[in-house]
Order: sequence, then structure tokens, then C-alpha cells
Amino acid sequence: MSASENPIEDILKTAIRREIDAYTLYSNAAKNAQAGPAAEILRDLAAQEVGHRNKLEGLLNGKVFKALSKGQQRQIVDLKITDYLIDVPLTSDSDFQDVLIVAGKREKASHELYEALARIAPSDETRQLFTYLANEELTHKRRVESLYDELVYREN
Repeated sequence: MSASENPIEDILKTAIRREIDAYTLYSNAAKNAQAGPAAEILRDLAAQEVGHRNKLEGLLNGKVFKALSKGQQRQIVDLKITDYLIDVPLTSDSDFQDVLIVAGKREKASHELYEALARIAPSDETRQLFTYLANEELTHKRRVESLYDELVYREN
């Protein structure tokens, strides 16, 4: 079966590309952020995206992840701050607010993707991995939105 005949493999490859894009977004935003908590949070988010990519690549290569974090069990409250904000394509002139809006929307889309993948996963182990990744993305969204609340809403 070729890659184009295997929808799960194609979806995994798309998810890997999304993790690479998220890493790039957070890394670049961290370089442009002023030193301090915001830059640290963005660097941490970038590092977590690398971990997600590694797990997805392992799954693509036939590895099974049986021991996942208990974090997938906890409930994350979605602040929904960026859900209703309009994002614009990022350019070299984009400000930190633009980056946070795009990041929040990307994390939401990734969360929804992993939730959908968990519903169609071929095995319990794969389902657990996608559930874990969906929860991680929602956690990232909350962190991005908390940062937005702290640095954008409260400055106004």
C-alpha cells in the first residue's frame, strides 16, 4: 500500500508538518519577544512541539507508545480567547499580538485534528497517543491565550 493509499499515514505526515510549523512559529516568536516570561513560554512551547513531532514520527515508523503521561487524563479549560479573534497571515511586520492569535488558532486546529484521529485510531495505543496529543495542544492553546490575556488585554 503506497502512502497515498493509506489515509492514516497521510494524516500523520500532515500532523508532523503541522508540528514543524508550530515549532518554527514559536521559535521565531521567542527570538522576537523581549526577554522574560513570554520568551521562555514560547521556547518551551517550541520544545514541546519537537516532542510531539518525535512521537508522530515514531508512530509513522511503527513504534507503539504504551507509557503516556497521566496528563491526558486532566481536564483543560479552554479560554476561547483566540477563537473569536481574526488572524492575519504573519509577515515580518507582524506584532506579538498577531503571533499569539495565529498560535492560538493553530493550537485549536491541532487539538481538533488529534481528537478526530483518536476517534478513528486503529488501536488503543494509537488512540491514547492521539488523545494525549489533543490534550497537549489544548494545554498549549491555554498557555498562548493566558499570555494573550496578560500581555494584550491587560495592557489596554
